[in-house]
Amino acid sequence: MIPLEKIRISELNIRANEPFGDEEDDEFVKNIEALGILEPIIVRPNGEIYDVDVGRRRFLSAQKLGMTEIGCMVREASDEESMDASISENIFRKNVDPVTLGRWIKMRLRMGDISLSQYARKIGKSKSTLSQWIRVAELSDKMQREVQRGAVTFQNGLKVARLNLTPEEEGALAEESITGGPEAFNQALSRVSAGRETRGAPKGLLIVRINFGKRSTHYNKLKKLAKLENKDIGEYCQQVVIDHIKTLN
Repeated sequence: MIPLEKIRISELNIRANEPFGDEEDDEFVKNIEALGILEPIIVRPNGEIYDVDVGRRRFLSAQKLGMTEIGCMVREASDEESMDASISENIFRKNVDPVTLGRWIKMRLRMGDISLSQYARKIGKSKSTLSQWIRVAELSDKMQREVQRGAVTFQNGLKVARLNLTPEEEGALAEESITGGPEAFNQALSRVSAGRETRGAPKGLLIVRINFGKRSTHYNKLKKLAKLENKDIGEYCQQVVIDHIKTLN
């Protein structure tokens, strides 16, 4: 039994920075209050304190309930072993988003000593699954947040990643999700995917297609106006925005 004041969440715990206290967490606290902590948490010594490698929610529940100590299994572990324990604890949980998993897999691989294939076997997941998690963790920040909050599905996040869009183009897609919801996002993604079939599209053209669609009357009008100015549509739209900003000064 170790006093709670001598324990902290390890920085290598995959969920170290996640907030605690949603509805599911509250139910977990009630369960702990009724039944107690039936299984010790796993900690490792770090100077005069102990870092939680496995059992974050049990530890936080004990804090919330005002407990003063908690049962622990103390073990010496390297940083790699500590991260492995945290990833293994969380990897099969439905409420851990793929972006978070991808970030931690990338961090673990950067530590060296193991390949993606070897690590996949170690934690009982396929190499392709780990690759997909890493792929969505490399999306733009704005798109990552949409995947994390579940507004954009994991599969759609992968589709976006495979389009190799610019951060600006991904940002425009994410904005469709933020302002229009799943239906608007799916329509925009379909337009972008279709637009990608035309190789060598001018920079900025896909953002126009995201917002208007190739078959919309607005898009056709933009094409005609751009042609009159002897510009491609991306350049024309950029110039329109610049001219508008100048009028605001």
